[in-house]
Amino acid sequence: MAWRYECGVCRVTTGWLPKDQASAKRDEHRDTVHPGMVPGLEVFESNAKSIAKDPAALRMWAAIAIVCLIAWVIQINR
Repeated sequence: MAWRYECGVCRVTTGWLPKDQASAKRDEHRDTVHPGMVPGLEVFESNAKSIAKDPAALRMWAAIAIVCLIAWVIQINR
């Protein structure tokens, strides 16, 4: 998973970086361009897909839930 920082005030954007590097770039930008302040239009985002937006992942988790439910029902009826 990669992270990106964008300062909406300056329109400065990093590329996709590991989280610690993106965070360091954010801190460096704040310290040099906006010392003592936090810009109100910052974006710090990851490129990870939300599981709710990934139909294949949802189907996989549904299948796992069904298998667990069936196993639970079988265990109760013994």
